[in-house]
Amino acid sequence: MKPCITANKYRIAAAVLVLGLWWGMSKLYSPLVVPPINMVAAKIVEILSSAKLWSEIGKTLVRLACGLGIGIGIGCLAGLFGGVLRPVRELVQPVLGIIQVVPPISWLILAIIWFGFNGRASIFIVVMAVVPTMFICISDGTATIDRKLMEMGAVFGFSVWKKLRYILIPSVAPYFISGLKIAMGMACKTVVMGEVLTTTSGIGGQIMTARLNIEPETVIAWTVIMVGIYYAAVLAGKLARHVAVMATKTYHRRKRNGSVTGTGNVSRKIQGRSGADCSAKQFAVQHNE
Repeated sequence: MKPCITANKYRIAAAVLVLGLWWGMSKLYSPLVVPPINMVAAKIVEILSSAKLWSEIGKTLVRLACGLGIGIGIGCLAGLFGGVLRPVRELVQPVLGIIQVVPPISWLILAIIWFGFNGRASIFIVVMAVVPTMFICISDGTATIDRKLMEMGAVFGFSVWKKLRYILIPSVAPYFISGLKIAMGMACKTVVMGEVLTTTSGIGGQIMTARLNIEPETVIAWTVIMVGIYYAAVLAGKLARHVAVMATKTYHRRKRNGSVTGTGNVSRKIQGRSGADCSAKQFAVQHNE
């Protein structure tokens, strides 16, 4: 609890520092250079109270979700193969390394040539930003799985599904979550950049319109909304993870207390054996139903 409280204190201090610097800069420069906080806040309220502007946010979210979904799917699938099959990893990793260092603007120009001035170009550059990150994280996570666990699962007759559920997914999950956080941040930036240069709709289109009308407060307001969307997604992910963990614990607790009646007999049989053998038997008993 104390580390969490300390982290929150630092976050609050950072927010106060940023707002203080913003307030000071707004006093030194013209509103056309650094708009005051109250002006930006009023613009945010205006945007969020307009049904039409909510539709623009929805368009960006749809493009973001499509790009993330496709990129995560391709990256995870390729990463699983790369983690299991070393030749695949050695073949794909240099290619994705090149893709990763190509400037997003280069992909965007190619996307405009291939797809035209529409939302598909934004989806494409999101995919190209997400795939390398997810591949590296998932392939590294899969490659570090303890082979002894896989062998133990094979000895006790685990099906493919049980190997996925009890060995592969728990081992790869931390790598997936880390990759997802990085990919989400990159996707938020690239989807807006794509909209700025390829379409008049979405958050990027509204930012471009504000730039043409010389409305810096509107540019900052839309930027703040996009940052808010990112952190809302991160918070939703943390809540979903917490709910999933609690549901899993409740499920296993109920199984131990009720439905699994043969566990006690088997556990008594394996008492007195070596520690490693005993742990393996208990692992199999708890998960082999």
